[in-house]
Amino acid sequence: MAGGDPDQEKQAILAVIEEEFAGFFARDFDRYARCWLHVEDSLRLVTLAGGQIAYLQGWEAEAAMTRRLFEGRPTPNETDPALVRRENVRIRVSGDMAWASFDQYGPDTDDLFMDVGLTHHVRILEKDEGRWKIVYVGHADPKIGTFVCPTVRVDRTGAILWMNAAAKGELADHPVLAGNGGYLLARSRADNTLLRAALAATDDLTPVDVRRSGAPTDGVLGAIPLVLGDGCADQSHVVWVMYQDQMILVSFNDKEAERKRLSAARTLYGLSRGQARVAASIVEGHDIVKAAELMGISANTARTHLQRMFDKTGVRSQTALVRILLSASTPTS
Repeated sequence: MAGGDPDQEKQAILAVIEEEFAGFFARDFDRYARCWLHVEDSLRLVTLAGGQIAYLQGWEAEAAMTRRLFEGRPTPNETDPALVRRENVRIRVSGDMAWASFDQYGPDTDDLFMDVGLTHHVRILEKDEGRWKIVYVGHADPKIGTFVCPTVRVDRTGAILWMNAAAKGELADHPVLAGNGGYLLARSRADNTLLRAALAATDDLTPVDVRRSGAPTDGVLGAIPLVLGDGCADQSHVVWVMYQDQMILVSFNDKEAERKRLSAARTLYGLSRGQARVAASIVEGHDIVKAAELMGISANTARTHLQRMFDKTGVRSQTALVRILLSASTPTS
């Protein structure tokens, strides 16, 4: 940088980032290409929800992929880019090189190219003939915006940082959880102690810990099932405290995660079909009499299934049974 004003340089860099983004959604290849430095050292490295990785080395590879995407979905989208929000923007300039990092929040739209919810981004730029050009694009999709079940992002103290629409709709009337003063709380003191301990334990995890845990639930590692509300007039409820992408997430009413864990538990503990059905009913919060009624069997038969599961898992209460069954995972190779 030959004596340029730092603030002006940063504004110019941000303008290039925004122009490249808008050009892509406009399906305007020339507009998009003007934002890139056309060299063989350019690079795109992204991780997408579901674990997919895109790696493109060199402008020719970037250009070829972009053309194919535009040919497959040629309809311009001039509206959605204006709905995108960027936060935590950091830009550092050193000579003719610069890097930028930011968090981006995309709207839920019909455009398949839009990254919905939060994504983390990095750009490296180089000045070429007086204009900033992109040479590296990196972004990671933490999948937070794709959770269907009620999900709340918190810090270790329970301060609410984000929640999806499902959580906003259900949290106010949830039997065991509540949002109060910007914090996620359990309604009983005993449950709140369990929740706080789980948040602290999750916050102490590192990505390496999670990688080694081998306990996935719906693609998420480091998940702790909490059984809250036990002994109350209402049924007990399963709440998941999860570590994903260095975030603490709390979810509830996650039927798919419960189904996957119970399937793994059936294999791990050798549960019969009848025992697995009783287990699923208990996880939903029903007592043994109600479980028998729903299954069309006698209460004594249901109790026999329950006792056999106690024997196989080594626990002696329904709460402990739910916890150990939902902690099961399929062994990884």
